[in-house]
Amino acid sequence: MEAPRHSTNSYQYALSLEHGGVVRVALDGVAYTGGMSVVFAACLLAAEPSLERILERLSEEAEVFAQLAPRVVARERLLHRGRRSPPRFRPRIGAKSIEAALGYVEREVISEYGWAALKDNPGDLREFRQVVTVDGRQVKQPEKARLALAMNMTSEDDRERKRMLQDFEKYGMIGAAIDFSQDILLFRRQALPGYEFSLAPPRTLGANPVLVVQFLQKSKDEGARVYHGRELTRVRLQGEIWVREKDLLPMRIILQIPTKEDGEQVLHSGEIDYVASKHGLLLPTAVRYRKTEGENLLVENFAFYNQYRMFKVETEVKFTPEEVTPEPQ
Repeated sequence: MEAPRHSTNSYQYALSLEHGGVVRVALDGVAYTGGMSVVFAACLLAAEPSLERILERLSEEAEVFAQLAPRVVARERLLHRGRRSPPRFRPRIGAKSIEAALGYVEREVISEYGWAALKDNPGDLREFRQVVTVDGRQVKQPEKARLALAMNMTSEDDRERKRMLQDFEKYGMIGAAIDFSQDILLFRRQALPGYEFSLAPPRTLGANPVLVVQFLQKSKDEGARVYHGRELTRVRLQGEIWVREKDLLPMRIILQIPTKEDGEQVLHSGEIDYVASKHGLLLPTAVRYRKTEGENLLVENFAFYNQYRMFKVETEVKFTPEEVTPEPQ
């Protein structure tokens, strides 16, 4: 009699009872024969996908993002808080009093937003923006900003893309970290050998059970670029990747970048949430970034993304209807 087939977490398995009580288990086409211990071992394999399978799915999504993201634009709402200047003294009381004593610059910047590469580094996607409003004050009409962004992203000339980067720096934000939303690209197939990976205890994200992969970059030579003034430091990345248990879809990437500035230990931490889109690639819904020195908050950004559109350039720029992404979990 043909053994009934079952599936769990993308595994296919079949059980059949042989003569003498021997159990035969076929797991993804591989047969195991023995006593009940065989069944137990096979069920353990079926219950938890291998690290290899998780990384395979992660790298596949990263490759798709690299191919399709430069044809996607979105609306970004960025909430920024940055400390004005180093304190002359360090208050000894609670965090709220520290925050009040230091003084912060706060901004709300809404932009048309997308990804593109500069010619001198074609494999490195960067974030580009056409600012629409700053603290409620309109800078440009959204439709004109969206069209200008798409044209500049696809131009053969880098000058406009570099001008967009320079323009964004003029809005008075202190130490604002950028280029976090495309961090899924850190895990393209060719980059995987540069990390150490291990499985951590599973967790829950919203209503979704997730599997957690911890990672640590082996060499700081390929690590994050951290600027302090004009000084550039390379730092090894470490953090976690959360994937949905039922289909191994990447849902969250958490980064931690410890470094030193002026002799003080500083931590940069980032958290990026992704969602599957109708455009065929994972897209960010939210990015959270914090820079802290001990218990002192130096910089904090919250960025939210919506109204995704894919575009193509023929005789004119044509956009697909906007896609409203779910609220971040």
